[in-house]
Amino acid sequence: MSAITIRLADQSLRDLDYCARSIHLPRAEYIRLAIEQMNHEVKNQQMADRLKKASLRVRKESMHVNKEFGEIENDPEN
Repeated sequence: MSAITIRLADQSLRDLDYCARSIHLPRAEYIRLAIEQMNHEVKNQQMADRLKKASLRVRKESMHVNKEFGEIENDPEN
């Protein structure tokens, strides 16, 4: 396992220690869990963004196909 060093404002460190103690976790475990949670949230947001982008592409193509079908249905020669 790798180690990192971070700098925190004194108040942030006091808040971190208070929260960690309140749920009976060591500081390091609290920080690990917070990082894992943030990574999970970021990955979920990235996936949602990719799905939205793909959905918009599919919707655009679907509208194009619907327009073509509409033109065929309204064609007096058919």
